[in-house]
Parts: sequence; C-alpha cells; structure tokens
Amino acid sequence: MKIAYIVDSTASLSDELAGRSDVFQVHLSVTFKDGSVFKDTTDDAQLKSFYQRLATEKDIPKSSQPQVGEYYEVVEDIISRGFDTIIALHIGKGISGTYQSADMVLNEYKEDGKIDYSLIDTNGTSFIIEHLLEQTIEQIEKGVPVPDTVSRIEKLVEDTQIYLVVDDLNYLVKGGRLGAGSAFIGSLFKIKPVVYFADDGNVKPFDKVRTNSRVIKLWEKLIEEAMDKFNGKIKIAIAHGDIAEEAYQIKKRFENMYPGISCRVGYLTPALGVHGGPGSKGLGILPYI
Repeated sequence: MKIAYIVDSTASLSDELAGRSDVFQVHLSVTFKDGSVFKDTTDDAQLKSFYQRLATEKDIPKSSQPQVGEYYEVVEDIISRGFDTIIALHIGKGISGTYQSADMVLNEYKEDGKIDYSLIDTNGTSFIIEHLLEQTIEQIEKGVPVPDTVSRIEKLVEDTQIYLVVDDLNYLVKGGRLGAGSAFIGSLFKIKPVVYFADDGNVKPFDKVRTNSRVIKLWEKLIEEAMDKFNGKIKIAIAHGDIAEEAYQIKKRFENMYPGISCRVGYLTPALGVHGGPGSKGLGILPYI
C-alpha cells in the first residue's frame, strides 16, 4: 500500500508539509466583480495584496470550490506516481462543496479499481486541516491501519474547536449572513460577533463582545477549559485577516501564559478572508491523539 494525502488550499500548510512528495493540494479561488480571479494562496505578499484590494471593494467577491477538473488532474498525478490509496481531508462540507466534489471524483476511480480512498470531513478549515493532516500522517507512519487512523482522526475532529471574530460586520452583510439593520446596530454599539463551527457543520453564533480585550479574555477561558479537558495535550492556532502584528502579540501572550504550548500564526487564505474581511481573527484549539 502506498498512501497519498489530498487537502485543499484553505489548509495553509507549512512549507514542510507542502513539500512532502505524498501531499497534494487542490485550490479554491475568489472572483471579484470585474471577473478577475484570485487563486487561494499562502504567499504573504499576495495575501497582503488581496486584503488591500478587498478593503476597497464595494461588492464582496465570491469564493469558489476547487474546479472538478483540477481534482481529476491531481488524482491522475497521484496514480502516475504509483500511489494506490488516498486519504483526503477537506474544508467542512457545511461551508463548502469541496468535500462532495472530492467524493464524486474519488469514487469514480475507486469503481474503476485504480485507487482506494478515505475522505474526512474536517468540519473546519485553515490550520485545523493542517493539524489533522499532521496527525493522520503520524498515525500512518506508526503503522496504524488506514481504517483505524480515519476513525481516530474523525474523533479528533469532534474535539477540535474554531472560533472566529469579525471586525467589520459589513462583510457578514455582503456575504448574506447578517441583515443590514443588525450590522448598523452592531457597529453602533461596537459589537464583535464570535462564531464557531458547530457539530452539524454549520457556522453559528457563539458570543458577542465589544472590545478586543474581551475577545482575548474569552479565548483565554476557552483555552483553559481545553487544557483541563485534554490534560494539556493541545496546541493553538491564530489565523487572521491581515493583522499580523496583533496576531503575533496574541501568540506571545498565550505562550507566556502557557509555557511550552505550540502556537501557529498565519493568514486566513482569500477563500476564507472574503467572509471575515480585513481585521478578522480566528482561534483554533487543536488536541492531539
């Protein structure tokens, strides 16, 4: 058995993971009103350019799942390299059609007897997918059979948490997730909605806060609870919408509070940034197996 792994571009993979010969990616994209397409990326310079443009756009661009043709190309490439088994981990199917498209394509190849595959709904995105991929590879390299590995990762998905704070409510309005009246009231009272990825795969309201300091206090409470629940066996991640300096300050604060904890920091990719907008920030709480 020779195993390959597929993730989508929202995973924000580290250079080490992205450079592995057994890891493959398919890319989401963003289309602006003038028709220009911005491919999902983890390149910092391109991300800054994207967020600068996003801040000036009157109409929110549309995010799109990977083209089915690209998925076929990736699978063909995998087969040509001698892989016979695929483990795919994708953005939650409650927020993107990527999972469903992957299932359709992979099942065609399975029916033709060319590959076997397992498809994992991460019920999340960004560094959540990266973490789950790391844990999957670790289990496989320990010799854990694929079915058992998948079961363990699916249990880990249930324990993983994501909380997103939106700085500008107008992006939720433009994306059809909030009424204009609610946004006006929220902005008037400086309310910052905190949303989370629920067990049913949908993004739902979690709390409302009025200041960044209260956001951090809330996050600290959530981290403390997770530290207790998982006996300290967690790492955390902070993904942001072009507020790198603030994100790294939060990272430093958490590292001082929890010596030895691993904290990953990076951009929300364009396909995610269109929904949160500039200034948004997310916390991922990532337990280990």
